[in-house]
Amino acid sequence: MKLRTNLQILLAQKGQREKRRITLRQAAKETGISYRTVLLASRDELREIPVEVIEKLCGYFGCEPGDLFYLDRSE
Repeated sequence: MKLRTNLQILLAQKGQREKRRITLRQAAKETGISYRTVLLASRDELREIPVEVIEKLCGYFGCEPGDLFYLDRSE
């Protein structure tokens, strides 16, 4: 079982709502989170995600923390 992020899905949904394509780099710039952190989170390669990052992502996507993550039970 592994904790994974829904960042790619949330980016696509936000892009559709705002009628624009949003890249990880743009999301990083618009949230004030480093590109490396956003990139690694989107690849599920971060071992820890600081609360401040979760708060910024939730504010950016207009979601709750539970919307950012899911448990992959296939592993």
